[in-house]
Amino acid sequence: MSPKYVSVFCAALLLTACGSDPDKPAPTIEAPPPAPAPTAEAPSDGGMFGWLGGDSGDERKGVAVNAYLWRASLDALSFMPMDQTDPFGGIIKTGWYDPPNSPNERLRVSVFILDSRLRADALRVSVFRQVKKPTGDWIDDTVDPETVTKLENVILNKARSLKIQGG
Repeated sequence: MSPKYVSVFCAALLLTACGSDPDKPAPTIEAPPPAPAPTAEAPSDGGMFGWLGGDSGDERKGVAVNAYLWRASLDALSFMPMDQTDPFGGIIKTGWYDPPNSPNERLRVSVFILDSRLRADALRVSVFRQVKKPTGDWIDDTVDPETVTKLENVILNKARSLKIQGG
């Protein structure tokens, strides 16, 4: 299958996933909790990456991410299995998704939300693609950069829509 057709297929798949069924209630996605207020104390591990952990119990310190980008990313990728979601760090990683029409390929997506503001540069998306060899082994294959751009645009447009709906 040519990379051009794969990117068109992925874009169509992602766009159809954004549609809604009027008979099905909309899923509720909780916004990430606000980040704790900064304190004058140094991180408990003594390093500059104190938000990664420490001995502060269950309280997580992290970079506040944009709630609209977070919700829009989860919504856009809702048809894929989730491997990792971290609302504090702004990370969403999907498991391998096997498109129904392409049994010899699979896709995986990683989304990184880098800022608390709703901006295009606050979002980084990576798409990974593998194809199955005749031996049954999976090998990495290229992804059309346009596919990544289209997915980013789907997420950004959904986030803007959520912000407008929220007031």
